[in-house]
This record gives sequence, structure tokens and C-alpha cells, in this order.
Amino acid sequence: MVIDTSAVIALFRGLAAAGKCFNAAREVWMPVTVLGELHCGLRKCDRPVKESLRIAELRDRCSLIPIDEETAMQYARIHGDLEKAGTPIPVNDLWIAALAMRHDLPLLAKDGHFSRIDGLDFVAL
Repeated sequence: MVIDTSAVIALFRGLAAAGKCFNAAREVWMPVTVLGELHCGLRKCDRPVKESLRIAELRDRCSLIPIDEETAMQYARIHGDLEKAGTPIPVNDLWIAALAMRHDLPLLAKDGHFSRIDGLDFVAL
């Protein structure tokens, strides 16, 4: 399973459904985009040391997914489809969805806009 930042935040906040999904997953894949978003949030939080440790522990449990050429092609297709439909989503979420699709893995997220992406195996929290 691929995790979105919204799923990580739900996990960190103790949402039972997020914990259940994480614990049930054989493998958890973290897009580099999610890691970047988590570190952006870390720079704004009140407890950076504690949160940094939580991110590091989660990162150790996950396989980090880099962006490659095939992911870029998926990104372009998703972007074009959503733009044509007049239903864009945030750019980082496009990359996260593209990575999940490129690796043919389900995406766990709390953001409902992922449901607009044709062909994405979206698991909503």
C-alpha cells in the first residue's frame, strides 16, 4: 500500500482506521513527495524533536518510492484527465497518485479528491 500524507497525519493523530490499515499492510510504501510534505510540516510544528522521531520511525517501516520516467508519464495522464474534466487536485497529490498507479498499489488517504482519478485503487479513511 502507498500512503498519502493525510493517512500519516491520521495515523499520528490516533485514528483507529489508519492504524488498522497500516498494521494490516504487508508493505507500506512512502512516496518521496510524502516525506517532503512531512518535513515541511515538521518545520511548522510546536514539537519538532518529537515529531521528527515519529517521522523517522515511520520512514524506517516504509519503502521509499522515488519518481521515475514512468511515474512522470502517469502524472501527465492524470493531470490532463483532471484538467479536461475541470476537477484538478493539488500537484503533490497528483505525484502521489501517479506513484501508486505506476507501481500498481492501492493508495491510502483521507483526501476524497483521490476518488476522481480513474484507475487509481483508492482506499479512503
